[in-house]
Amino acid sequence: MYSRQLKYLELVLKNNAVPHALLFYGSDFDYKINLAKDFFVKINKVEDKKQIINETHPDTLFISREEDKKEIGIAQIRRLKDFVALTPNHLKQKGVFIKEAEYLNEEAWNALLKTLEEPIGNTIIFIFASNVKNIPKTIISRVVGLPFYNEDILHKNLSLKDDIIMGKLCSIEKLLWSERIDFAEEIAKKENFFPLLDTWLIKLRIEVLTGSNQIDKVKFIENLAEAKNLLISTNVNTRLVLENLFLKI
Repeated sequence: MYSRQLKYLELVLKNNAVPHALLFYGSDFDYKINLAKDFFVKINKVEDKKQIINETHPDTLFISREEDKKEIGIAQIRRLKDFVALTPNHLKQKGVFIKEAEYLNEEAWNALLKTLEEPIGNTIIFIFASNVKNIPKTIISRVVGLPFYNEDILHKNLSLKDDIIMGKLCSIEKLLWSERIDFAEEIAKKENFFPLLDTWLIKLRIEVLTGSNQIDKVKFIENLAEAKNLLISTNVNTRLVLENLFLKI
């Protein structure tokens, strides 16, 4: 279960290529939080991880809805900004963990965006959400998204049709030109195809980190990320963007 996601996290650690911000989205909330904590422990090579697990370590900041609030407000994100500016006390890198990120209000998202636009090397930001529907596209374009669904027993976040599409994406170079154009139209009709693109990006990043067809894959990852950001940030024709992307392979 989650084999691609776990492999990716393992490889970024091994290659010292940890992103400055990660978005964990999907079901199984406790699993995602615990996985992120364990990953953070490994980044810092901490032997005693109790404080991190218990969310009490001074080099970590955990943000979630306050008991009497329906939203995560700008005041909490301002505390994040102040925390990010500090030098770590004990650890190599500080960690920010934003739970239930879909509950950030507009002001809070705008404040977080400014932090993501100017990342600080000694802090890693983990963002958790049940889905990406309520996450601003400007945020999605600045983080590495990790969708969490069961790849072996199809989860509710991926339908059987989505699983077939994922298989075609991973072997798209085998499709004829005409088939790629038809495939682009099929994906463009989906209401939310970003989890599929994120999963595809994870696969390609794993191939790069393991040294498989590195030069070609790096270039295509750049093309895919650029296409994704274009789709997120503009009203460009989705089908045409995907057609252009698929024909570059």
